[in-house]
Amino acid sequence: GPGPPAPREWALPVGPRGRLRVRLPCQVSVRPLDPQRWPGADRVLVTVSGESPAPRGRDRERDPVRVEHDEALGQVAIVAEGVDSKAAVDVRTPVQFDLDIKTSGTGCVKIQKIECDNCKIETEKGTSVLQSIKSHKIDIRTNGGKVIGLGTLYGNTDICATEKGSVNIEKLQGTTINISTEDGLLKTKYLYAESASLSSVAGDIMLGSVHGKKENLSQIQLLCRYSSDGSLKASTHHGTIDVYVSQLRKVDLKSQKGSITVKVPASLKAYLELSGRKVDVNSEIQLKETRRASKDDHVMISG
Repeated sequence: GPGPPAPREWALPVGPRGRLRVRLPCQVSVRPLDPQRWPGADRVLVTVSGESPAPRGRDRERDPVRVEHDEALGQVAIVAEGVDSKAAVDVRTPVQFDLDIKTSGTGCVKIQKIECDNCKIETEKGTSVLQSIKSHKIDIRTNGGKVIGLGTLYGNTDICATEKGSVNIEKLQGTTINISTEDGLLKTKYLYAESASLSSVAGDIMLGSVHGKKENLSQIQLLCRYSSDGSLKASTHHGTIDVYVSQLRKVDLKSQKGSITVKVPASLKAYLELSGRKVDVNSEIQLKETRRASKDDHVMISG
């Protein structure tokens, strides 16, 4: 029988700024144009590969993938009616194109080195991989897929992963950062923000270094440095909180059912208030003017 069809390609002349709108059930990857080949940054190149051969007698006029260019809106749209979920759509755009990408099923999204005003990505079970993105607004949603960030994601960021969807990002930098998961892990190595809110219903949160003014975090394992003017707030229902605090003005940690571990450098001077079913303070930590009280099977220590 016939082999797989040859890849199909489109080259659309565009301005250097615009928007790419994608609605597909398959893999989508977006990268900037090669500046040496396209110094004017004036094309959108689309390649569709990996499609199954069309069945005989099919209406060949009805192409499963449509690429449409609306010059008035400055928008290139890629939409599919019956495309194979095993197909792959590769797009190259001017570096400053805004992205609005939505995949269904297990369709994955991969974005590399884009700088734009708005980057919006939505998947169902597919993985989103973002590498070195700079955008005023980054908005990512998944209903069970993974969100992976390589390099730095730079911009005001909103990430929401429902069901078992997880978030694992190397470096996040922005004024405001909001990330939430339901059952999935939430992990980031470096977080630089003026205000950050990280929450999970039942997943663990693991943070490497947090730099910022106001963090509101839940279910965490983290290391906070340099935030001498900042406050850290963490609350969880039944996750564990494991925090290393070096310099923070105010730390407020609450866990209803899980355990909380706080590690501090020997030189840290702070007022301390602890309350729980069981409270242990390492003997190396010197507490001055300690007060102990017990109430409703909770122990309270302050000093």
